[in-house]
Amino acid sequence: MANSIPGTTQARLSSFLGDRLSPSRSTVRALHREVTVCYAYMCTYAYACDQKSERQSKVLLRRCMRYMPQEMRATPAVSDMALDLLATRREAGDRVSTEAGLLLDRVRPKGPLR
Repeated sequence: MANSIPGTTQARLSSFLGDRLSPSRSTVRALHREVTVCYAYMCTYAYACDQKSERQSKVLLRRCMRYMPQEMRATPAVSDMALDLLATRREAGDRVSTEAGLLLDRVRPKGPLR
């Protein structure tokens, strides 16, 4: 099938191959959708995620950054939980490395979020 005839099933299929389905357009029942529980506070991809929320929530696997192909993922960063642990440690007077201190000065100057 080198050349497909316009209006055929093959032509319609190839026009939708690169299109990602949103949950509202999905014909798969909710019972059969693969989901994962998202803890954005602990996730290293949360800064680039459009599915994150304040509390844990169920997210479709195909929308979770952790399960995307490597070329579609953002570069992992330090999670909010790790930053809060470092900020708590620094506030308690424990030693943190120079690099960690500079990072905290930039992103957590007032201490931990939680």
